[in-house]
Amino acid sequence: MNFNHALLANIVFLFSFLCAEGVLAQSETDKKSMIAVRAEEPPVIDGYVNDQAWRLSNVADGFRQYSPYGGQPSKLMTEVRLLFDDEAIYIAAVMHDNSPDSIFRDLGKRDDNLNADYFYIDISTFNDGLNGETFKVSASGVQIDMKARSSGENKWGFGDVSWDAVWYSSVKVTENGWIAEIKIPYSALRFSTTPAQTWGINFWREIRRYREVSSWNYVDRESGSTFDHLGELTRLTDIKSPVRLSFTPYISGYIEKYNGMETDYTASGGVDIKYGINESFTLDATTIPDFGQVQSDDMVLNLTPYEVKYNEKRPFFMEGTELFNRGDMFYSRRIGSSPAYHDNIADSLKINEIVDYNPAESSLFNASKISGRTRSGLGIGFFNAFTKPMHAILTDTVTGEDRSVQTDPLANYNMLVLDQTLPNGSFVSLMNTNVWRPWDKNINRYAANVTGAEFKIQDRTKQYSVSARSTVSQKYFAENDNSFGHSYDISGGKTGGRFRASYSLSALSDTYDPNDMGYLRRNNEFNNTFEISYNTFQPFWKIYTTRNSLSFNYNQLYKPRLYTGSYIGFNSMTLFDNYWSLSIKAEFSPAGEDDYYEPRLEGRHYHRPGELMGMINFDTDKSKKLYFNFSVSTTKIYSDLGQYGFSLSAKPEIKISSRTLVSADISYEKNKNDLGFAYTDYTDVHFGLRDNSTISTTLSGDYIFTPDMYLSFRMRHYWSRADYTGDYYLLKDDGSLDVSDYTDNHDYNYNAFTSDMVYTWRFAPGSELSLVWKNSIYADSDRIYYDFHENMRHMFGTGATNSISLKILYYLDWSYFGKRK
Repeated sequence: MNFNHALLANIVFLFSFLCAEGVLAQSETDKKSMIAVRAEEPPVIDGYVNDQAWRLSNVADGFRQYSPYGGQPSKLMTEVRLLFDDEAIYIAAVMHDNSPDSIFRDLGKRDDNLNADYFYIDISTFNDGLNGETFKVSASGVQIDMKARSSGENKWGFGDVSWDAVWYSSVKVTENGWIAEIKIPYSALRFSTTPAQTWGINFWREIRRYREVSSWNYVDRESGSTFDHLGELTRLTDIKSPVRLSFTPYISGYIEKYNGMETDYTASGGVDIKYGINESFTLDATTIPDFGQVQSDDMVLNLTPYEVKYNEKRPFFMEGTELFNRGDMFYSRRIGSSPAYHDNIADSLKINEIVDYNPAESSLFNASKISGRTRSGLGIGFFNAFTKPMHAILTDTVTGEDRSVQTDPLANYNMLVLDQTLPNGSFVSLMNTNVWRPWDKNINRYAANVTGAEFKIQDRTKQYSVSARSTVSQKYFAENDNSFGHSYDISGGKTGGRFRASYSLSALSDTYDPNDMGYLRRNNEFNNTFEISYNTFQPFWKIYTTRNSLSFNYNQLYKPRLYTGSYIGFNSMTLFDNYWSLSIKAEFSPAGEDDYYEPRLEGRHYHRPGELMGMINFDTDKSKKLYFNFSVSTTKIYSDLGQYGFSLSAKPEIKISSRTLVSADISYEKNKNDLGFAYTDYTDVHFGLRDNSTISTTLSGDYIFTPDMYLSFRMRHYWSRADYTGDYYLLKDDGSLDVSDYTDNHDYNYNAFTSDMVYTWRFAPGSELSLVWKNSIYADSDRIYYDFHENMRHMFGTGATNSISLKILYYLDWSYFGKRK
């Protein structure tokens, strides 16, 4: 502890010195300004800049490169005009190009990053250098919009791409280049009521054939993010936020059939509501939500003691959640997850009873979120959701009577966030999550609460920063046997520029548990990390850019403070001038690791021998018709058991036409003579020697009819085997192993086969029709199948679940009805 305190004190002193030097050495980058002009008659958004109103607008030009040659003038001229009225802001961008046939115009789905030329706008209505929105349109007319949150590390400022606003755009390719016209209604933005406003703004152009990205206000990619470098839009006068009220009702119908079972028909309906409480805050709510059409999870065989974390795919929990990501305390998959008592329902069976129905997911009554930011830069977010009580049905096979057993109670989930922006892209935040469940009196019940605070202080040059986070978890039991835990991490250093160096100290107490509403892989850790890196941002020789880093980790238990492991890591990425890239990664753990989790028994640990891991990843130019990614890794374990591992993956992608894309993702992983947990009687722990091999194949394709209509297909087969050799070992108190006479079979053969086909038609702004076919098979066995065809026969013989669903959403804006009156 004394060593760590001394080291931290020296780093804070060094940071303060360097920060002061940086402030004295570098002056503020000049910021461009554009005067907004009010339009008496709004322009028509048709891709032609021939409206009389555009002649009154000021012109933004003089674009400078962000990449490849930062600071140099763009190769091609771009002119941007901007107008506003009482309803929206209007942008017209004329992208000059002497070779219009060379403009990249691939089609794709909304929010897909395409192989196309782009024009886009960054807007920060509160001009705080941290938060804002990005509206992006391709030369083929495909829209991308996103909520942005500058982190100082995310150069592009890209954030919540799942956020979808209702805005309008039209593009035209001409003999002199291409034109983009955009209308962004005030209903898509949040801003203050100040009579005269100044917004942060920047305009971007991406010329795909040159790999050039340029902006109106210059962005230095060596320091900060794009939202740290916005220009200003001034004299926005007397604009008022409209009545921001919209309804998106939906109806859906499902036909589902499981092998050998009767076909099940269901229908549902509900509504999503957006209401602007005032000019800055919005309420989003969903009642009786339906998430049956989301993409199937990529299920895996989990041999570790840790929970698998799956990505969120439900739209309501993905959109507009940037505030709720503060503190890394919110894992939305907790809401509507598997009922707490789902896996233990067999314990409730009486004589002659069977489980007739046991729901795998908890259903939602409703969910809502309120979020916004005041004119002083204070962001406020509140999230709330209720899940229904869930019950399993147990049937008596003799009498035929059914009995209901609760597997999950009514539950309430909520989160409150306060986030204050500070100068130079700095911020301070407070967060709190709470989960409350009234439970059956025979089952231990509790309320779970996690409270946290974090800050980041960045100097004026965006070269140096210090950040910290601290959280406290609390569980309040009915029997007053309460539980508390805490965590903290502190980091600081030079985080901008070519050369970077940082140190971080993190601690998780042995009682810290945020997992009722968050996700934590494991607690009881005390980690020290030091990292240095050197990056190049200007092309040289045949190199476009490079990133190189070297890190040192020293890890311990938090309590008792025992050594768990240390390693040296190296990462290098090189992007060549032909836009191929090569990444190299290596990690070396010379002293091995004392693993206190693999034994699954408190107080016991397994000493893993030292190991060396290396990986190479290679990419070709993704803009070409044929793209290929290849990765190989190998692990050498320093033991007498002949342990090693390797993996291979290949990801080819073929652009058959500007409308059609087909790709594959094929991987193979092998761990030979892997040692892992097999069984414990809560006194002795037995490990087994096993060969673990996994083959995963994913095929996907998109066909784009128009920018608003497309067909997507995805099929994945995952096959993993844990083949125990029959050699078992007894874990000793010192973490080593002795030969054991244990003989049980723990072989496991697992298959997951899913197919998703989705037809999407965005028939009006904010409105959508989707037709989805889904097929899923999950098969496990304690018999290992070595032959592929035999394994497939076994998998398909277990039965599949097929479903076809139709869902229609229709966007209704209150302002539309006001115009009709």
